[in-house]
Amino acid sequence: MKKTTLSLIGFVAIAVLALTMFSCEDDPEPVDPPTVQVFSSVDGYQVAFTATATNTDTYAWDFDDGESSTEQNPVHIYAQSGTYTATVTVTGEGGTANASETVTIAASELEMLTGGPDMPNGKTWVFSSIASENDGIYKATADFEYEGPIPDGMLGLIGLLFEYEDEFIFKHDMSYSHDVKNDSAVVGQIYTIYNAIPFRPSLEDGVGLAPFTPEAATFKFTENTDLSLTVVNHDNEDETLDLTWSDVTVLEIEGGTEFFGFWDATREYIVFNITSDKIELGTFTSFEVHNDLPLQEPSHLLRMTFVPKQ
Repeated sequence: MKKTTLSLIGFVAIAVLALTMFSCEDDPEPVDPPTVQVFSSVDGYQVAFTATATNTDTYAWDFDDGESSTEQNPVHIYAQSGTYTATVTVTGEGGTANASETVTIAASELEMLTGGPDMPNGKTWVFSSIASENDGIYKATADFEYEGPIPDGMLGLIGLLFEYEDEFIFKHDMSYSHDVKNDSAVVGQIYTIYNAIPFRPSLEDGVGLAPFTPEAATFKFTENTDLSLTVVNHDNEDETLDLTWSDVTVLEIEGGTEFFGFWDATREYIVFNITSDKIELGTFTSFEVHNDLPLQEPSHLLRMTFVPKQ
């Protein structure tokens, strides 16, 4: 009886030892959870993201604009200015982890003009009744020699008050249109005479009002470029000369006789300053008549201000 009891106890001890050993062999080593940190570098609308991670197999990015990526270090281009919080979620054997990075995209000058893709119907600009500090009449010379100011409410002062209602619309797809509220446009009188266009003179020589039907058009917007024009030579006003203005921002309307703001022969404009709330624009025009014939080449530049339609 004693032998049987001892044998049973020994068998049980061996079985327990074997089960313990087997259990230890199957118990996996603990796995460290993943970790992740995010860094970014912004260049215009393009952002380079970097994820520094450990114990990670996969990456899932959400750029906060409806776009995503599974790359570890993606480069993403945002379509619109704004502040975005990009988040990456990493996954490994030890679970998941995430990290976020907030980036701010500043609006380009082109987006300030058009409103960007968030404004598919475009951004509408009108003449400003409040003049900017440098609004005025300048000779079309190499350094734009100043001749006189354009005061607040100038269009009203010369009998063209309703032209403040005209609308000039720029879209993100680079199309352009505008709406003349009384079927007429502010125009250079020399331009109308040269092209045999009927016009109503304003109370100020050189500017008038002429019938105009808007057309479909496009535009170009080029920063830091050169603008070359043939202009009236103010040292000998019966001659012309070629001038180039360097490192300027040029807005050009393309299509028929379409124009921005002031209708004249030249449809290339210098953008002196642009924000989301204001454009200070240089418009070339001819105020000179020589040998009893008008010249198409500009003699002056009108620096005017436009504001978004309220």
